[in-house]
Amino acid sequence: ADEPTTALDVTVQAQILEVLDRLRESRGMAVLLITHDLGIVAGRADRVAVMYAGQIVEEAPTARLFAAPSHPYTVGLFASVPRITGPLRRLTPIRGSVPAPSDWPSGCRFRPRCPQAFDKSETMPPLLPVGPEHRMRCWLAEGGAGGR
Repeated sequence: ADEPTTALDVTVQAQILEVLDRLRESRGMAVLLITHDLGIVAGRADRVAVMYAGQIVEEAPTARLFAAPSHPYTVGLFASVPRITGPLRRLTPIRGSVPAPSDWPSGCRFRPRCPQAFDKSETMPPLLPVGPEHRMRCWLAEGGAGGR
């Protein structure tokens, strides 16, 4: 629901999101937000599914994911976002770029860009538990190669 609001003025975006909030409340329905805006996610979502190259790579309750991201892509995503509060710090970009679907690697799709990739990353991991209601698509969840 967020992507149509991406290029809008923040005031108009807020109004559209308020309409969605009212509809959700009055009709008892769910709203699925597809967005790059972590601020919107933090303020509106109960659960988060982080996607990379067309796959869910991590999913958890919002507060848990924001407090302790586990997948290397999610960790990199959070490290690349400027913070308004706290000490000034250098942003860390995720190296490389997202491959075209025709160029997706075998195994973990994030492997070519992952600072923690290891041999087992050449096979596709399932979503593995890393905590209560928290899963990630990474072999590091099993504790391999310096995993968590």
